[in-house]
Amino acid sequence: MAWAVIRRCGGQVRAAFAGPYALDFGAILMMADAMGAETALLADALPSVEPIIVKAYRENADDGD
Repeated sequence: MAWAVIRRCGGQVRAAFAGPYALDFGAILMMADAMGAETALLADALPSVEPIIVKAYRENADDGD
């Protein structure tokens, strides 16, 4: 279930004028709780997957220029 949450968390980002810079852990953990996922596992995993997701957003933004 934790991986299902991670696949869906890409839309839960913190962004500024320069674009997305982080995931919104609070929103993701609330979504995980609603889905019945193990929030402690996600709290451990999110810092590791966050840079990958943010990098993908930046690369996709660069492709659109």
